[in-house]
Amino acid sequence: MIQMRRFSKRNKAALLYARSSLAIEGIHLTARENQLLLERSNGRMKNSEFLARAVKIAKNV
Repeated sequence: MIQMRRFSKRNKAALLYARSSLAIEGIHLTARENQLLLERSNGRMKNSEFLARAVKIAKNV
């Protein structure tokens, strides 16, 4: 459990860095997009499910 928390913290830090980099370019992610990225980075979903959900989000923009 402790290792999962560490991994999760590392992923959150990486996502924060990525969001900051996007913000510099004027691109801001929605809460739904952030949650999707966090779930994928923590291994809670397969890549195929991630891509399907990402496409669904992109079509609704």
